Amino acid sequence: MRKGIKSYLITDCNLYPKDKKEFCSFYHSILDSHKVDFACFRDKSNVYNPHLLESFLELNLRYKIKSFINSNYKLALEFGFDGLHCNSYQINLIKPAKDKKLMVFFSGHNERDIMDSSLQGADAVTISPIFHSPNKGEPLGVRALEELTISNASINIIALGGITSIEQIKKISHIPLFGFASIRYFLS
Repeated sequence: MRKGIKSYLITDCNLYPKDKKEFCSFYHSILDSHKVDFACFRDKSNVYNPHLLESFLELNLRYKIKSFINSNYKLALEFGFDGLHCNSYQINLIKPAKDKKLMVFFSGHNERDIMDSSLQGADAVTISPIFHSPNKGEPLGVRALEELTISNASINIIALGGITSIEQIKKISHIPLFGFASIRYFLS
């Protein structure tokens, strides 16, 4: 793997325990077994358990991991997250989040998303899906990721989607990426 590539863990409420003690044990074991630079608490049901959020933040602080929350600007501020991960419909939240000194990652799928989110001040853009990922449509592939990264060299790009193994990370390691993101990779 290319030296310096950042890793971005994204949680999935369907794959993580909902009990605080079980969550802490489960998440702790992930952090003990993987290098993680950024972590995003994501619950697409939008029913955030404050005890899990606090545990997530505490463990990330202990491991020196930057904490993000997915799509919820209000909770990012209320709980003191380091950053906000905006979905592709939340480009309008980038500037207000940056004004509040939050880091912002934006979910993009093409060059237009990269450019628009960069103009708004996003710190990084996830591009997905790179590999096959359930319910995410046709994967872009390594070549398209490489072209997007090279043509947008001044923007931090994070590969996302279908990255489940070290072999897949090796397939993208020659690309000058800021990082890779995954849900399932960190569960292995």
